[in-house]
Amino acid sequence: MRLKAFFAGIVLLLLLGCLPTPPKEPFRPEEPFPFQEVKFIPCLTDDADKSSLQIALEKSLEHLSKKISPGSSPSTVSGPFGIFFTPQRVYRSLALFREILLSASDEVEFEKRVREAFVFWEVRGNILLTGYYEPLLEGNLEPGGEYQYPIYRRPDDLSSPYYSRRDIDCLKVLQGKGYEVAWLKDPWGRFVLHVQGSGQIRLPNGEVLRVGFAASNGRPYRSIGRVLVERGFLGENELSLRRVREFLQQHPELIEETFNANERYVFFRFIQGNEGPIGALAFPLTAGRSVATDHTIFPPGTLAYLVTQQPVFHEAGKLRSRRTLRRFVLNQDTGAAMKGPGRVDLFFGSGEQAGMAAGEMREEGKIYFLLAK
Repeated sequence: MRLKAFFAGIVLLLLLGCLPTPPKEPFRPEEPFPFQEVKFIPCLTDDADKSSLQIALEKSLEHLSKKISPGSSPSTVSGPFGIFFTPQRVYRSLALFREILLSASDEVEFEKRVREAFVFWEVRGNILLTGYYEPLLEGNLEPGGEYQYPIYRRPDDLSSPYYSRRDIDCLKVLQGKGYEVAWLKDPWGRFVLHVQGSGQIRLPNGEVLRVGFAASNGRPYRSIGRVLVERGFLGENELSLRRVREFLQQHPELIEETFNANERYVFFRFIQGNEGPIGALAFPLTAGRSVATDHTIFPPGTLAYLVTQQPVFHEAGKLRSRRTLRRFVLNQDTGAAMKGPGRVDLFFGSGEQAGMAAGEMREEGKIYFLLAK
C-alpha cells in the first residue's frame, strides 16, 4: 500500500508539472484603499491668481525633473497612492497641465481640456484642512533687555529622541553652549515659530532675517489647542490659533504647562533670499498654492484641486464670515501634524494677515489629485 501511494504521488507531481502556470493576480492595494476615482467634479473654477499657480507649477516641475533625470537615484514609490503617481507620470501630468493653462483661450476652454486630459482621484470622505504661515517676529542677535527667549541651531550632539521642550526651555539644558542663533521678545512668538517651522525676525535696526527648519528633537508633535479642549478650557467649536492665544494671555500661569505638552522642539538655520520659506522639497513655498500633506501617502510635487471654506475678516481684523475656496494646489510640503490621508495644511504666506487667515482655518473639505490619462 505504501508503494502504491508513493507511485501515485509521483504521477500526481508529474501531472501538475505539465499544467500551465496560473496567471498572477493583478496588484490589489491593501484595504481599505483611501482613494477613489471620480468621474465628474461639478466645477473647476480657480479663485486665486494665475501667476501664483504658474510659479508653484514650475517649482514642482523643477523638483521632479531632478528625480527623473539620467543618473539620478531611482525614485521610491510613496505610499499606496504612489502605484499610480510615479515621478515620471506626475512630471508628465504637470507639464500637460501647464501647457493647457498657458494656451487655453478662456476659462471655459481651460476647464474642458482639463476634464478631457486628466483623471481625478479623491480622498474618501472629508479632509480636515488647516492653515499655516510664516510669522514675522521681533528679535535680536544678542540677549538682553526684552529679548530673553532664545531659538537654537541644530545641536552637535543631536540624537533621537533628544531633550524635550521642558528640558530645553524650562531646565535650560542647552543654554550657554553656543547654540543660540537669536533671542525673541516673548514665549508665544517662539512657540508659534516652532509650530510653523519657519519665520522672519525683525532686528532692532529694522533688518529682517529669515530662519527655517534645520532639525527637530524627534519627539511627537501635539496640538496645544487640542490639549486645551481635552482639559475643558476651550470648546471644540472655538478652536483656533487666535482663541488659544487669547486664553493663554488670560491665564499666564498655564503657559509653561501648556507649551510643554507639545514635546516636539525645532532647531533653526538662517536662510538667504527673499522668495519665501523653504518647504520639504527644498524650494520656496507659494502662498495660497502650496499644501502640506503626509508624504508617505501623497507623492510630493503632485497637482490637486481643493474645495473648502476660508475665513473672511472685517477691516478691524475680526472674523466676519466664511466663503468657498476652490483652487488648484501643489503638494509641496509636509509637517509633524500631517498624518494620514485626511489631513491637509494650506500655506497662507507671510506676516500678520496670513497669520490671521491661517489661525482661523479649520475646515472640512475635499481634495482631488490629478493624473494625466
